Amino acid sequence: MAAARSRISRRWQMNCYTVHSYSILGCAMTLPLSSLPAGLWRASELAHCHRAGHTTGFAALDAELPGAGWPHGAVTELLSERPGIGEWRLLAPALRDLTQAGQPVMVIAPPMLPYAPALAGWGIDLRWLSVVMRPVRPVSPARQAPRARGTRGLKAEDRDMLWCAEQALKSACCGAVLTWLPAATPEQIRRLQVAAGGGETLTWVVRGPAAAATASAAPLRLGLAVGPGSRLGVQFHKRRGPPRHEPLWLTLPAPYAHVSQPVTGAADDARSGPVGPGPAPSSTPSTVPLVSVSGVSHGLLDRPASALSGARDRLSAHTG
Repeated sequence: MAAARSRISRRWQMNCYTVHSYSILGCAMTLPLSSLPAGLWRASELAHCHRAGHTTGFAALDAELPGAGWPHGAVTELLSERPGIGEWRLLAPALRDLTQAGQPVMVIAPPMLPYAPALAGWGIDLRWLSVVMRPVRPVSPARQAPRARGTRGLKAEDRDMLWCAEQALKSACCGAVLTWLPAATPEQIRRLQVAAGGGETLTWVVRGPAAAATASAAPLRLGLAVGPGSRLGVQFHKRRGPPRHEPLWLTLPAPYAHVSQPVTGAADDARSGPVGPGPAPSSTPSTVPLVSVSGVSHGLLDRPASALSGARDRLSAHTG
């Protein structure tokens, strides 16, 4: 009996641990924060970017963005209350800079066909602007009922638009990609972020305000709200920096301005030899076909076929 009690006592002693009380005050860092390396990011400051962003054209907005502008190689989400409240005028300075520098801009699935004279009035060179519209499908009585969504949670048209945006980013032939994807899932936003990562393309994805409640891989998420007059409220839902709870109000440029360039761009089309009388004008503008996975042929904003032939060839070679 005594031997059994001795074994139990030894086993209990082996399973016991000694707890020592100590303080970490002696290990606390006493160096001032100003002496830390410059590469260390503090949450109270805007994140340091390896490359400066592209200026937004609004000094107040540049001061609130990491890199002082729109980020390169990253997705920027614009969560708009409704279409047409000023997202085009917000992006007009950047689109003007890119197109005037000869960099193609791809606009995918806008809710309405952009008004070319207004874009030209803001200084956007339409020869470098491509628009991919959603296909217009006839609605038959059998298809009036809600259609089942695809395996990835999107309708077929939405999957086509997502494919167009992803291929445009992977091809690296565009200076900017602007797309409307209101039904995109967090996984699909991550796909676009991966496609844009490491590149130079400016990427904007326009969604609805309800998307603010979902997760997103986009490093920058801005909410857009209409204000009095020509003012636009920008709410910072996500950025690499300290939180900002109050919106930033911007005064947007006028909706229309003087058009200083031909809307069609036909005057800039290079031709050799004398120009004779052309064929009779048709009811539809001359367009450059852009083929999507659904086989739908989309058109550009009334521009010459030679304007983006090189970019289109690179995009076709990448996707083919």
